[in-house]
Amino acid sequence: MTMTTLSRQLRLVLRGEILVIQAKLAFAARRGSMLAFALLFAGLGLVFLNIGLFAWLSPLWGPVWTPIGLGLINLVLAAGAMVLAALAKPGPELQLAEEIRAMAGETLEAEIRSVPLLGMLGGGGGGPAAAGLLVPAMSMIIGALGKRRKQSGKTEG
Repeated sequence: MTMTTLSRQLRLVLRGEILVIQAKLAFAARRGSMLAFALLFAGLGLVFLNIGLFAWLSPLWGPVWTPIGLGLINLVLAAGAMVLAALAKPGPELQLAEEIRAMAGETLEAEIRSVPLLGMLGGGGGGPAAAGLLVPAMSMIIGALGKRRKQSGKTEG
């Protein structure tokens, strides 16, 4: 594999990664806005449910114990939601994404070692083993370029 082919391949991989990330972010934004809208209506429903329960329990429990009881019920519901949120674990998608990232890094490292000039940098020809540093350095450069694009997009908009 020549340097030109390697650089073209690397650019295609990076473009593909950027497109996947943009698509995932757009989907997450849409899903997040829909979830916020649903939570708004759920909150309104809870308020009206509390008002109805207050009106129904007020003659039974009295003016002091009704708000105390409803407040305690709401606190128990909130604690239950917090426990469920604390126990939630990431799904198998995260593990799959990490495996794909590791496999892509290993493949890129093998390709770098197969190129004669870069192979010497990667320890292929008895040179220092810098391939372990080359891939993280490329990742940092790509991340910096992505941050620069985001910052320039913020200042323009």
